[in-house]
Amino acid sequence: MNDGLERLLRILSDGQPISGTALAERLGVSRTAVWKRVGALRELGLDLPARSGGGYRLARPIDWLDADRIRSSSSRQDFDIELAFLVESTNASLARRGPFSRPGVLLAEGQTRGQGRRGRGWVSPPGGGLYLSLGYRFESGLTGLAALSLVAGSAAATALRRAGVPAKLKWPNDIVVDDRKLGGCLIELGGSAEGPCEAVIGLGINLCLGDAPVIDQPWTDLARLGHGFDRSALAGQLIGELINAAEALERDGFGAFAKQWAMLDALVDRTIVVQAADGGRRSGLADGIDEQGRLRLIEDGKLTRISGGEVSVRSA
Repeated sequence: MNDGLERLLRILSDGQPISGTALAERLGVSRTAVWKRVGALRELGLDLPARSGGGYRLARPIDWLDADRIRSSSSRQDFDIELAFLVESTNASLARRGPFSRPGVLLAEGQTRGQGRRGRGWVSPPGGGLYLSLGYRFESGLTGLAALSLVAGSAAATALRRAGVPAKLKWPNDIVVDDRKLGGCLIELGGSAEGPCEAVIGLGINLCLGDAPVIDQPWTDLARLGHGFDRSALAGQLIGELINAAEALERDGFGAFAKQWAMLDALVDRTIVVQAADGGRRSGLADGIDEQGRLRLIEDGKLTRISGGEVSVRSA
């Protein structure tokens, strides 16, 4: 089924109208099969209107990922790369490919069950964003990776800023512009506390989501921000930053990122509300992060440290 959807989408991806009859002839299927595949693409979040006598036309062209361009745009070449059309999630798919003797990257054109933090879904229409996962082997073990999600977010925001996007970070790893979510990270770890471990670092960046995605928080994408983008070039730049950051974390610890994080912190000196996983709420003044990456919250003049993964944060 995925192969049939990809073939259809590649025909439509230039944004030019084409009739159902012409599509059926090119694909070697019936008009009914074309209609079903168009419906499946719409269910994936693609804007694909049909006009009487005008055929089908994709509202926005697809900028397909290209492995050679990704590599040529990256500061690193020491990684394996795989491109997929459609997966449930890049993290889950890549985790099944481990262990990683060297960094491994999986990028998908779209996801059917994209994952965000705390079990949330991630809107992932084909061509609408960057959906990538990096598999990385840490020799130091799990004990030194408590702040890996912050490091990954910092690396991604740095790459975006180099591309001209005024990205900041909302603790622990949301990438935001003007308090609207542009991207985020999801980390999955396996291994022992002392010995080698495997990390899958998932990264999603909104590029052009169209007009009607259902997202439960303020969000944005590069198209809305007025930024042109080359998906493959941006993917290469992000991959290079992520690998460099993983190496630096293992070599130097999280302290090496403290200054960088402080420059990107979108919450510092602002009144925020923190909601714990159990539903409890706290409010106070955000005071940056500590040496372990925990959020510093000043409540009634007293300092509280909040660990990642336990809370979500919203500006008050």
